[in-house]
Amino acid sequence: MTVRNTRDAVNGPDGASRPPRTGTSGAADDSAAPGPRWTPDALDRRPVKPSRLGHHLGLIAVGILFIAAFAGTGMDLGALLEMPGHIVEYGRLMTQGVFQIPDAEVRGWWAGSFEAMVESVAIAWIGTMFGALFSLPCGFLAARNMSPLPVYIPMRFVLAFLRAIPEIVLAIAIMIPLFGVGSRGGALAGAFALGLGAIGTLSKLISEAVESVDEGPLESARAAGANQAQMIRWAVLPQVMPDVVAIWLYRFEVNIRASAILGTLGAGGIGSLLSTVFDVRAWDRIGIALVVIVVVTIAVDQVSSFIRHRVIHGAPSPPAGRAARRAWSPPRR
Repeated sequence: MTVRNTRDAVNGPDGASRPPRTGTSGAADDSAAPGPRWTPDALDRRPVKPSRLGHHLGLIAVGILFIAAFAGTGMDLGALLEMPGHIVEYGRLMTQGVFQIPDAEVRGWWAGSFEAMVESVAIAWIGTMFGALFSLPCGFLAARNMSPLPVYIPMRFVLAFLRAIPEIVLAIAIMIPLFGVGSRGGALAGAFALGLGAIGTLSKLISEAVESVDEGPLESARAAGANQAQMIRWAVLPQVMPDVVAIWLYRFEVNIRASAILGTLGAGGIGSLLSTVFDVRAWDRIGIALVVIVVVTIAVDQVSSFIRHRVIHGAPSPPAGRAARRAWSPPRR
């Protein structure tokens, strides 16, 4: 009962005071109080449950597109059903190679796999450094708050063009014809293909980080009479460099996986070894190479993740008791 209805029940609708109705016991008879004196409006009604017709139609459309794509590409469902059996069979063959007795020949296979994987890591590192060298200035040129419109628009277009070309296409169409394959220029072709592909992605991420900086230091530097280079050095770089370093390290992890793929095209590294042993169906050596790829990639990812965390969040603070002991030193006599 609202305040108005309570007032009407006690004073009457005309405002005159009247005593409350009592029952046989003399207590106020709430059951005899009049009902509500208003008509419920739209705000008093129960909200209408929204229709889920659009949601159901969207799910049906996604399912139809999936079935159409599956049928349009000519995929064989029978091969999908046979896949578990093939996984067990090939896994058994590769496991035999991993757990066989490490004689001189097997030790040579492990050493060759590790050597090829180190080459892939080196290719990824060179490609990352090449991309990082050009991505920082390109990222500033592609940032709307750092460059004028005649520079911003063409740079955005160039970066979009670089991102639209996959690294494998860059390697096949440009780098391998220029540098060759094998030991003569395969590794160099793979490194430059990864570097060109990294420029487009890294520059876009860096430009977004630059556009989201705090404007306070920029306004302070501008008010102090700083030029564009000084504002970038003292107001922007201290804010974005932790994110930039983290982006570079993440790209290094991506390039390690990409270098293994480019190696199958003749760009050197563990991919070239995998292509060679797969041609002769040497499943034992394929298993050794896959184990080496997994172990080295996980190790590099863990080290890179630790460095990224330290760069972004800094060193962990010591416990309160240890910090207090360091802050207090006994007086010297």
